[in-house]
Formats: sequence, structure tokens, C-alpha cells
Amino acid sequence: MKQVWTSFRLAFSMYSVFPARQIEKNRENMKYILIFVPLIGAIIGVLIKQWQVISPYLIDKDLLGAVVCVMLPIFLSSGAFLDGFFRTVDALCSHQPREGKLEILKDSHSGYFAIIICVCYFFIIVGLWSEMPLDSWPVLAYGFMLSRALYGLSIVCFPHTQESKCSMYVGDGISKAVVVAFLIAYVAFSVAGMMLCDITVAIPCLLGALIAFAYYCYVAFHHFGGITEDIACFFVQVCEIMMPLVVLLTNIITRLDIAGEL
Repeated sequence: MKQVWTSFRLAFSMYSVFPARQIEKNRENMKYILIFVPLIGAIIGVLIKQWQVISPYLIDKDLLGAVVCVMLPIFLSSGAFLDGFFRTVDALCSHQPREGKLEILKDSHSGYFAIIICVCYFFIIVGLWSEMPLDSWPVLAYGFMLSRALYGLSIVCFPHTQESKCSMYVGDGISKAVVVAFLIAYVAFSVAGMMLCDITVAIPCLLGALIAFAYYCYVAFHHFGGITEDIACFFVQVCEIMMPLVVLLTNIITRLDIAGEL
């Protein structure tokens, strides 16, 4: 029980802005940490649902509402996934051999590729949320739990690179099975919640998550030969931009079909 509590505290200290006493990061203390990472996504989802109620009363509800929807996950996650995302982008844009890309992942400095992609990423995701119908928000809110659950599953189940420190997150035997069971339950809960909210929005949202996961697998194994924590973080950010993108594209196509019939 002590290890579970320690993992809980570590999860919130590493993956959220919520204060928690610093604990030594070792394999024993971290073997249940991935169980609690999707809970932070659940908190983000709940707050976005509450923001959905307030947003229509703003003067410029589309822009400010979108900015809050983009910044809230980053603020509450304390930017935990952004660092890995930009390092991975920097490595991919370098077009170096695999060894060179892995070296870039270990570099703490930001390259100009990362800065350019950073600006583009925020412009695109703010634009997507500004065009998102309010009734789509509850479905997308579940996506923050889903992306983090898939993040955890990939760390537990996928092969790691030799340079990766992801093995610290993975226990042995029963503890590993418990973590996998919880993460699968989070995925099932997220999918069910999306479907119950609005199946017409849930299907493209899940398609976006699937596309992001497939691209993540391609990037991890084709370019790096396995996953590292940075590459797994890259997936979370890609997933959280791909889900609203596919939802919005589906919405546009539906409107065009209706307009064509008229």
C-alpha cells in the first residue's frame, strides 16, 4: 500500500502542477505511477466541461474560450509532455541517422526546429478549439484521460531503446499486470464516456486518437528503434491535437454534404 501511495504522490508531482512532496525517483517507488497519470487527464476533462458552461457568456467566447481549452491542460500538467514533444520534433526535423536523433533527445537545449513547431502547434490547436462546437467539448474532454492511458500502455508494453529510462516505470509480474489492467480500464471508460456523450462526435474523436497512435508507432520504431519517455510524451501532444482536428474535419464535411443536398 505504501508503494501505491508513493506512486500516487510521484505521479502528481511529475505530471501535474499540484504540489506534492518530492520523493526519490527509483523503480520501486515508480512501479505504479502510470496508474495515476490518466487521473490528471480526468481532472483536466472535468474542468473543461465546467469551462463549457462559462464560455458562452464571454464577449469573445470563441477566441478566449479556445485559449483556455489549450492552456488549461498544459498548465495543469505543468508542461510535462511538451518538453518531450519538442525534443522529438527537433530530432525528427534534423533528418540525422538514428543515433544522431537519439543524441538530440538527450540534449536539454531547444533547437530552432522545436521553436518553430512550438509556435505553429499553438496557433493550430487554438484555431481548432475556436472552431469547435460547444456540444463537442464533453467528448473531447474524455480525450485527455484517453491520451494519457495510451501513453501509459505504450510505456508498459512497447520495447524501449537502450537509452530509454522508461524501464523505471515498469514493474514486474503482478505489479505490471495491475498497471496494464488499470490503463485498459481507463481506455474503456474514456471510450464509453465519449460514446454516451455523442456518438457522432465520439467516432471521429477516436479515429483521431487511432491515427495519432499509429503515427506514434511509426515514429518510435522507424526513426528511433523503440520508445523513450520523450517519444511517449510526443504521442500525448499529437493525440491531443489530432482528436479535435478530425472532429472539426468531420463537422465540415457533414456541413458540406448538407449544403450540397439543399
